[in-house]
Amino acid sequence: MSSNVEHGKIYHYVSNDNILRDLTEEQQIKSLSTFINKQFLSKNLVIFVGSGCSSGAIPLMSKTMSDIIENNKDVYEKVKEFINAKDLAYLIRNLKLCNKWLEENKKDNENEIKIINDVLEKAEQSNDNIGEFVSTLSKEQLYSIDKHIYKTFSDIESLLNWLQSGLSFQPSNDDLKSVINTLKGEFLKTIPALDDDKYKDNETINTYNKFYQSVFKYRTELSNKINIVTTNYDLFNEYSLESNRIVYSTGFENTLYRNFNVNSFKQRVVDDTNRYKDVWQPTSKEANLLKIHGSINWTSDESGQLIQKDLFKQSDEEIIIYPTMLKHRQTAQAPYSELFREFANVLQVPNTVLIVMGYGFPDEHINNIISQNLKHQDFTLIVLGNKSENNMKKFFDEFKTQDGFHLIGGDTSCDGVKAHYFNYIVDKIINYTPKIESEQEGEDLDE
Repeated sequence: MSSNVEHGKIYHYVSNDNILRDLTEEQQIKSLSTFINKQFLSKNLVIFVGSGCSSGAIPLMSKTMSDIIENNKDVYEKVKEFINAKDLAYLIRNLKLCNKWLEENKKDNENEIKIINDVLEKAEQSNDNIGEFVSTLSKEQLYSIDKHIYKTFSDIESLLNWLQSGLSFQPSNDDLKSVINTLKGEFLKTIPALDDDKYKDNETINTYNKFYQSVFKYRTELSNKINIVTTNYDLFNEYSLESNRIVYSTGFENTLYRNFNVNSFKQRVVDDTNRYKDVWQPTSKEANLLKIHGSINWTSDESGQLIQKDLFKQSDEEIIIYPTMLKHRQTAQAPYSELFREFANVLQVPNTVLIVMGYGFPDEHINNIISQNLKHQDFTLIVLGNKSENNMKKFFDEFKTQDGFHLIGGDTSCDGVKAHYFNYIVDKIINYTPKIESEQEGEDLDE
C-alpha cells in the first residue's frame, strides 16, 4: 500500500492483533461486512442486544440521572450525601476526567480548568473525605464541584444500592423510600410503553427492522432457531421481529392468558399436512427472545403468576430487574433463573457464534456466563464495543489473547460516530455498499 494512504481508525482485534490496521476505512468496512454477514449463516447463532441498541429512543442513564437530579431536590440532596461520604480518590479521579473532557471539547474555558486544577492540587494534599474537604472550598470552587461532580452523577446502580442498604437499617424511613421510588419511577418512565409511538416510524425501530432483515436474509425455515438475548426492557426486538414476519418465543404460552413456560423455547412451528411424514419440517423462520432482565409488558397476577400483558391490559407493576445489587439476587428467582439457565445452555451448544452489541459489560453475572465459554475451542465471541470504556477495557484486557474472541470498534470518518454504534453497524457495515468510482477519486488504494 502506498505510504501516502491514510489508514482507517476502525479496529478488529483477533488474538490481540488488529487485523485492519493497514487498511483504509473503505477496506475496513468491506472486510467487516463480509465477516459479520458470514456469521449470520452460523448453525447456532446467538445475538446479545444491550441498551446501546435502543439509545436513539431511550435516553442513556447519564441523561436520565441528570434530569432527575435537576428536577428533584430530594434526590439531589441524597446524591450529595452519597458522594460526600466517599474518600477523595473518587473526587480526584472524576475531576481529572472532567479536566480532560474540558480540554478536548470546550473552548474559552481556561478559568474553569484553572479552578478544577486548584481543587485537584488541594485535594491531593488532603486526607479528609469529600464532605469534609468541600467545606473548605471557596464559593467559586464549590460551584465547580456542584456543576461537574454532583449534577453529573450517573451511577444509579450504586446510588440505589446505598439507599436500599440504608433502608435495611431504617425500614420505616419514608424519605429513603420516597427517593428510591422516585428513582425507579423516573427510570421506568424512560422505557416506551406497549403502544408508544417510538415503536413506529423512527430511526431506532427502522434500524432494528433493517438489522433483523439482514440477519434472517439467508436463513431458511430449516435453519436452527436464532437465540436473541437482551437486557432491554423495551419492545423494539418484538416489534421488529414481527415486522419481518419472524416467529419468535419469549417463553410465554397461550393467547388470552399468557403465562411463562421455559419449554416453549424448544418448540418449532411445523407442517403437519402429511401425517405420514417421518420428519416434521419447520414452516417459518424462528427465533427465541430471552429477556433476561424482564420486560415492560410483564406483570404478575393476583396469585403471583408471571404473565405477559397485551395492549389492553395496563398495570402499574412491571416485572423488571432494576439496576441494583438486588438484580443478582433476582436472577436466581423464577423466571429469571430459567432464562439465565437457557442463556447459558444455548452458549454451550457446539460451534456457537455469539454477537454482542450495545452492551458495555457492566454486569458480572452476565460476563461470567459469556467468558466461561471462551475456553471452548469451537466458541466464537464477537463484540462490537469501545475498548476504551472501563468495563469493556477490563473484559478485553482479560481475554484479548483468547482464541475465538473478536472485538470490533473504533473511530469513523463521520464526526462523533463510533464503529460500534448500532445504526452504523447496520447501515454502513452490514449493509455495506461500495463507493462509486467518483467517490474514490483521490484515494490511493494500491497495495
